[in-house]
Amino acid sequence: MNTEANISISVERERLTNRVLDATTLPEIEAARAALRDWIRRHPEDAGMCDAFEQLAMMQEIAEAERSAVPAPLVDGRKAA
Repeated sequence: MNTEANISISVERERLTNRVLDATTLPEIEAARAALRDWIRRHPEDAGMCDAFEQLAMMQEIAEAERSAVPAPLVDGRKAA
């Protein structure tokens, strides 16, 4: 593989890493998980990226806990049923 291809892969990997680390909402987490699965499929030798699934799992737990802690919206000053 040539140097230009290596740089391209390195940049792509860095972007994916940032996407994983920046994912905080459930849609962002699912999109990052899908991109990570695609990366692993194309680069099975990159075992280090498998750790990112654990990061996403932790962020999903936090996002789900925050979503369930959000109070129900009020309708005419009362909680919606």
